[in-house]
Amino acid sequence: MARLLRLLRLLPALLPAVVFFAAHAAAQGLTPCFQATLADDDDKVISVCSTVIKSAGLKGNSLSMAYSNRGLGYLRKGEYDRSITDFDQSIRIDPKNAFAYDNRGDAWREKGQYDRALTDYNAAIRNDATFASSYLNRGLTYERMGNPESARADYRSVLAMKGDRPIDKWARGEAQRHLTRLDSAAPKQ
Repeated sequence: MARLLRLLRLLPALLPAVVFFAAHAAAQGLTPCFQATLADDDDKVISVCSTVIKSAGLKGNSLSMAYSNRGLGYLRKGEYDRSITDFDQSIRIDPKNAFAYDNRGDAWREKGQYDRALTDYNAAIRNDATFASSYLNRGLTYERMGNPESARADYRSVLAMKGDRPIDKWARGEAQRHLTRLDSAAPKQ
C-alpha cells in the first residue's frame, strides 16, 4: 500500500513526461508511413501505413495523414475505389487535410469522374491556397475535359507560386512541362 501511495504522489510529476513521450512516439509513428510514400514500392506503402494505422496510436492530423498516405499507395497501384475509401476516412478525421482532397481528386479523375475531381481540388485549394499540386491536378483535369484555357490558367498559377515544399517544387516543374506542351500544340496565329 505504501508503494502505491508513493506512485500516486509521483504521478503528477511523471504525467507531463508520459504525455510528451506518447505524443513524440505518435509523431514518430507516422514517419515510416511518410517515408514509404517517397519510394516506388506501393505495396510497401500500403503495408507500412496499415501497420502505422493499427499500432502507432496516432490521432487527429497524424492519423488522417496515415490514411491519406496509404490511399496514395492504392491510388498509384490503380486501386481507385480502395484509395477513395482511405481518402474519405482521412477527410472524416481531418476535414482540412488538403493532401487527402487532392489525392481523392486524382482518383476521381482517373475514374473519369471529372466533376467530382474538380470539387475535391477546389476543396484542397480552399483548405490550403498555396498547395500547388491541387492547381496542377485541376489543370490536368481541365485538359482531359477539353478545356485547355482553364488548364493553362491553373498551370500559370502554379508557376507563380513560391512554395518550397518538395511537392510544390515538383508541381512547378510539372506545370511548366504541361504548359510548354500545350503551347507547342496550340495552332499558330
